[in-house]
Order: sequence, then structure tokens, then C-alpha cells
Amino acid sequence: MGGRLDGVALVTGAGSGIGRSVAIALCLAGVTHLYITDINEEGVSGTSNAIKSVLPQSTTPEITTCLGDISTPEFVAELFSKIEHLDYAVNCAGVLGENKPTAEVSLAEFDRINSINYRGLWMCVKEELKLILKNDVTPYRGFTVTKEEAEIRGQRGAIVNIASQLGIVGKTQASVYTASKAAVLSMTRSDSIDYSKPPHHIRINSICPGVIQTPMTTSEDGKVSERLRDAISIAPMDRMGLPSEIADTAVFLCSGESSFITGTGVVVDGGYIIN
Repeated sequence: MGGRLDGVALVTGAGSGIGRSVAIALCLAGVTHLYITDINEEGVSGTSNAIKSVLPQSTTPEITTCLGDISTPEFVAELFSKIEHLDYAVNCAGVLGENKPTAEVSLAEFDRINSINYRGLWMCVKEELKLILKNDVTPYRGFTVTKEEAEIRGQRGAIVNIASQLGIVGKTQASVYTASKAAVLSMTRSDSIDYSKPPHHIRINSICPGVIQTPMTTSEDGKVSERLRDAISIAPMDRMGLPSEIADTAVFLCSGESSFITGTGVVVDGGYIIN
């Protein structure tokens, strides 16, 4: 599993933004079959069309679209009943919370955020692991000095969870959201301890994006949400990140080029957390 990802991949939350860019990037990297899911039917269709528009027809992978809500066990069961084999999974589905301090957040809002950002992601990871554990360990296919080195760098597959810079640092009036993303990071660390070591050889990592230019963070006319302006200015690079920058990181973490990286949260935030 070198730079060319020639297996089967799943992207949740693929209807727009980061998820859509990750889906496109995985196809450009060479996956042969891509499963994409989102609650937004128009978004899933748009992602499928975007993939077909950037890849020649001869190299476009088989694409299976699955419409549904990953916070519901019924949909998660339906989704994974369709997937017989899996090499890579990138879990992008997530929602922002209301801009309120804890004392003003309703239980319904708490449950909404955590049912998607943490519980839904956990349910997907559980099923992804079951599938990837069925794979043989594939030697690394990039450059190595010896055959033994290629064997050492082999893996059954890889999982990438989209967390957030706010899973590492705090933010005013965002305690429920930040905690949901911290949970993703903690789960990633613990799962990597259980599954990265022999005989499993499954690497599990998270990405911690900063403020990324997506439909969730900008209005229809492309203007930045007022609540995000301060966060953008805190980062030394003083700009929003692009979904493609997160997608590139996801492809790297799936590929054999990152064969000694597991259990970490790769921060892609323009320097936000160092300030």
C-alpha cells in the first residue's frame, strides 16, 4: 500500500466540504471502489458527479452511494451490510454546535452533537475494524531497501477520523463540540493501541483541522461566519484552510508512506494551536 491506494475505501460525511474533497482525493490516489455516505442526497450525488468530472472514465473507480444518518444504528447496519471488503475508511461526518456556554445548552443539543460527532463515528469505526481485520497484511509497495523492510511496513488497512483543533484546545461557548472532538482523539489513541500492533496491523489516526472553507463555515456568498473571524486571525497563516489540504493529509495517513504513524492527531490548522 504505497502512494497508490488500490483498494476499497469508505468516506462518511462525503456530501460536501472535507468529505467531498477526501472522496475525490482517494479516487485520484487510485482506490478501485469507493463507498460514500451522507444524510444529504443532493450532496452525495454532487460528490459522485465531481469525481467523474475530474477522472477519466477509464480510471473512475466503482462508486456506491449510501444515503442515511450515521447517528442511527439502523443506517449503520444497512451501510455495512453492503460492504464486503474494506481497506481504508475516512470518517468525516460531523456537525457544529450552537454558540452557547454549558449552562445554556439543552440536552437535545448535547445529544445531537454527540450522536453524530462521537457515537456515530464510533459505530462506524467498530464496523470498519471488523471488515479490515479480515484482510491479509499487504507489504508496503513504495521504495524500500529490502524485502524485509517492505514486510515490516505492511498493513491490513487504515482508518482516519476527522477530529478538530478544538479537540486539543478550548474555545469559549463551545464545550459540547470541543468535548465531542476530544472524544474522537481519545478513541483514536486507544484503538490504535489495540489494533496497530501485531497481528492486527491496522493504523488508526485522526486529523485535527482548523477553520476550513466549507459550507458549514461560510455563507452562500462565500463570506466567513462572524463567529469564526477571531479563530482565523489567531492562526499565524491568517487564512482559512482548504478542504483539499485536509484531503491530502487523509490520503497520506491511509497510504504506506505513513507506515510508522498511528494513534496521533495530525494538526492541520495554519498554526492555530501554537498561539
